[in-house]
Amino acid sequence: MNRATVTPGVEQRLETTLHALPGVRYEPLPTALLKPPPGGSRILRGGRLPGLGEHAADVYDATHELWQQSGCRVDDSVGRDGRVLVVHDPAGYVITLTQFPGDDPVLTVASPPLQARLIDPALLAGLLGGLALGCVGPCAAVGPMSVFSSLAGSAVPFWAWVPLYLLIGVGSVWRPETRRFGAGLLAGGAAVGILVAWVFS
Repeated sequence: MNRATVTPGVEQRLETTLHALPGVRYEPLPTALLKPPPGGSRILRGGRLPGLGEHAADVYDATHELWQQSGCRVDDSVGRDGRVLVVHDPAGYVITLTQFPGDDPVLTVASPPLQARLIDPALLAGLLGGLALGCVGPCAAVGPMSVFSSLAGSAVPFWAWVPLYLLIGVGSVWRPETRRFGAGLLAGGAAVGILVAWVFS
């Protein structure tokens, strides 16, 4: 299975569940804030169901009934951390409804586990970007040094690209959705750029 084949199934199951909960508000959450079920990398969609109050139990019951009647195995439990309902779809999808004490319920739909990728596209893009920036950054200092005689013999211009490199790299790592790109950028830039700048300086 790959992302293209399972993503429609995730969206369909999310829409089906919400359709069975008329009048319930849904606030999508970023994927980084959703807790995936165990068992490898999965596509996740989900969000909060705010303002339910005492009607939260009705939402659990409706979700339980919907998917049980569809032939899914449903586990419904209450513990110290609140109520947790887990739907195991025969096709491998997992639908989870959780509510921690004092919080709104969170509905999450996870795809079946995905096949491991040999190459992560975001990480590869970051590595290539870092390699390019690491080569271009120090080399770009040659032009200004040939024009401005005051810069001749100074090592500073060869390191002038580093603040931009750190700004892009650290900023990308800070955001969950671009974290792998940022890690690749920092690794690629450090591997080439520092070496090139050191040789030139």
